[in-house]
Amino acid sequence: MKRDLRQEITDDIIAALEKGVAPWQKPWQAGAFEMPLNPTSGKPYRGGNAIHLMLTSVRKGFEDPRWITYRQAHENEWQVRKGEKGTQIEFWQFPKTADDRREFRGDSDRERFIYRVYTVFNASQIEGMPAHEPRIRQEWQVMQDAETILRNSGARIYYDQPDQAFYSRSSDSIHLPVRVAFKSAGDFYGTALHELGHWTGHPIRLNRETLNESYRFGDLAYAKEELRAELTSVFLMAERGIPHNPDSHAAYLGSWLKALREDKNEIFRAARDAHRAADLLIALELHKSLDQALANIIGVPEAMNTIPDCPDGRSVSPITTQHGHNIEIEL
Repeated sequence: MKRDLRQEITDDIIAALEKGVAPWQKPWQAGAFEMPLNPTSGKPYRGGNAIHLMLTSVRKGFEDPRWITYRQAHENEWQVRKGEKGTQIEFWQFPKTADDRREFRGDSDRERFIYRVYTVFNASQIEGMPAHEPRIRQEWQVMQDAETILRNSGARIYYDQPDQAFYSRSSDSIHLPVRVAFKSAGDFYGTALHELGHWTGHPIRLNRETLNESYRFGDLAYAKEELRAELTSVFLMAERGIPHNPDSHAAYLGSWLKALREDKNEIFRAARDAHRAADLLIALELHKSLDQALANIIGVPEAMNTIPDCPDGRSVSPITTQHGHNIEIEL
């Protein structure tokens, strides 16, 4: 029987959620967590691959965020230890030309793309690799970065709630309790960035279907949108080293389970959308203009963004491929 990697990954995540914890919700202190990354490129893995590697790290107790292929280890004269088992990730190869990409129309044309499964190993499984040097940042720097994300987003944020937090689509505004109501900085920023994740989906920004078709608590679109908002906050907190408290988001576990049980591809779509949301907020830090930030992350039809990312850590994005480069990794 042909292996179904996506179903395996989804089943693993569902099993973790059924135990009451999301695999990406391991607690961390300020600056102590990094996204899975490829040391040969220095860039993080993205989308569903990132979630899968995070899950594997939590399950196997890997503290090192670096993942590489056997061939990459060999080329650097590092050795995968005998008996170690790798972790599979997926890779889609884009068409070579811009004309081919413009003709892509979604799932019906997927046979035109090359799909492969690759095996990567964590640095903890490899001998000879230099020790990882984690980012060392002062707590005040971390908090300053978190404040910058909130401020430069341009979102209207009101501290007017006694005990709840939400994004209002009708007024396009975020509503939170006062800061002193939160037990820790991690609680506050995790909640604020979660709601900011919802904010990115508004029609004038990313126009995310799961936000704009979500009508009430408990419907499927609502569950899917909650998953995207949560992953956006996780990606932002990992990118900027913001402390994280998983207990503050335990209420969403049921809705995430509902969404994942419906469709094995949902975690990959959610991770893709969350990375785009995080990319937008990070771009707003630099450009401070919505038009500039959107132009920085959007360059091809939305259908192209359904393709997962490259296993060597490079983002297979419109910017990467618009000049006709043939992106492919060989072991």
